[in-house]
Amino acid sequence: MNNADDQLQDYLKDYWEFVLKHNPTFATYIGDHRYNYALEDLSEESLSSQRDYFQDLLSETEKVDAALLTEENNLNRKLLINTLTNNIRMFQYKTHYIPLDHMQGPHIDFPQIIEFHPFKTHKDVEDYILRLKTFTCQIDQVIELLQKGTENGITAFKNIIGHVLMQVETFTKFTPENSPLFSPVQKLKDGFSNQDIEDISNQVKDAISSGVTPAYKKLHNYLSNEYMKRCRDKEGIWSLPEGGEMYRFYVKYHTTTDLSPEEIHETGRREVARISGEIIKLMKSLGFSGSVREFSAHIKGRGELYPQSAEEIIQGYRDILARMDKMLPEYFGKLPRAKYDLKEIEQYREQAAPAAYYYSPPRDFSRPGYFYVNTFKPEQRPKFDMEALACHEAVPGHHLQIAIMQELEDIPDFRRYGGSTAFIEGWALYAEKLAKEMGFYQDAFSEYGRLNNEIWRAVRLVVDTGLHFYKWSRDETIKYCKENTGLEDHEIVVEVDRYIAMPGQALAYKIGELKIIELRKKAKNVLGPKFDIKKFHDRLLEKGALPLYVLENVMNKWTR
Repeated sequence: MNNADDQLQDYLKDYWEFVLKHNPTFATYIGDHRYNYALEDLSEESLSSQRDYFQDLLSETEKVDAALLTEENNLNRKLLINTLTNNIRMFQYKTHYIPLDHMQGPHIDFPQIIEFHPFKTHKDVEDYILRLKTFTCQIDQVIELLQKGTENGITAFKNIIGHVLMQVETFTKFTPENSPLFSPVQKLKDGFSNQDIEDISNQVKDAISSGVTPAYKKLHNYLSNEYMKRCRDKEGIWSLPEGGEMYRFYVKYHTTTDLSPEEIHETGRREVARISGEIIKLMKSLGFSGSVREFSAHIKGRGELYPQSAEEIIQGYRDILARMDKMLPEYFGKLPRAKYDLKEIEQYREQAAPAAYYYSPPRDFSRPGYFYVNTFKPEQRPKFDMEALACHEAVPGHHLQIAIMQELEDIPDFRRYGGSTAFIEGWALYAEKLAKEMGFYQDAFSEYGRLNNEIWRAVRLVVDTGLHFYKWSRDETIKYCKENTGLEDHEIVVEVDRYIAMPGQALAYKIGELKIIELRKKAKNVLGPKFDIKKFHDRLLEKGALPLYVLENVMNKWTR
């Protein structure tokens, strides 16, 4: 490597060190334990200093002569510039003035720390207690950001804060002993005497009762008595200052394409029509001639299609994934070393949480990746959705792709632990369809579940742009979802509120999947009989979660 390569590598390392230092719980999550004692500083002063750092590093990175770099470092330079530019744009739009919603924020992120903060040594426990004591300060910072948002006309949608209030209220009611934050103390064993455990128990209970619980009460009071009065009444971010421009930014950010909201909306309508045709054909084969929604109502009464307990859901997923694990070597040359496991979504957030999601493993393999499963009201969670969900969240979906990415040796850490949402979610949706080739969905209802999942991703293109660009109301959006999918009413409401809270994120799935399918067709056409599905998949995954425009260039080079 030459001086330009060395300079860029220094910038890449410096950037990642900065990210970890300012995101200490994320550092713990990925297995870097240097900042286990800290929480994120959410003060506006800290956030402003981060923006200044990004601007300075962007300026320096742009000065590095791309012509002098290796091909791989040229790609690193482009991706770092893109990342820094996006970070700066988000700050310019003052997105930090809405620091929480029912999907993310300190009020629900902080309790999850018990899943990845270590509790093996006395130092680990001391660090944890420090974090408990710091939570009060973090909630004060959240309230300050929300208050500044009200002064600048940047507020959350009222319904979303209604969900947040329920989540926050849960943590105001726990006794210290019953709080999820106390549970790690009850698992302490090797290296801790009975006296140690008693002392630690008292310290943790005191930190919860004197700090954590009052912080939740303070946040609840502020949200219910002050913030709710100033929340916006319109669902879409078009109603915020610079909202229209902000949405176009989010569209580009989440899809990594130049597609406009209008183009994406029309793509969604075409895909909804195509997949609806497949569902109707399947319904007819089952002897039903009504609409998609009527079919959903028709099968709702069939008890054998719905689980009766959380245990039945978990075991059903384990059985599906055991079958898939055996088949992976036929479709992939490289498989991750990291293992995965299943977990139930915690009771304090299950009601507003999605059906499932994935948490990646740390690089040191100290814990597996987790496929989190929502078991709230199991009798309303159809068995026929389970194959598609398992393949999306675990293998060959998120776990396989993300664990492989984290185990890559030759990419910088900001690519190892980040990347394009369109690639990550597009891959997971592609994985659902790939499972059909692998012999899944043999049961007609499971194939219906897969198609219902796919049409839901197509509907997202319509309703996300509908909400944030075409100014649809929440009720209009729910109505469109009910007319075009067979999802349960509860799931539809949960999902629509997610799209309101996270503009543009829902576009990533279908846009990413369509691009991967397009690239696979192109590779088959170019390579003909030389096309190898294992090599295609390995090539697709070997550089991490690339933006779609970069991925296309990489795959085109492979087929030349």
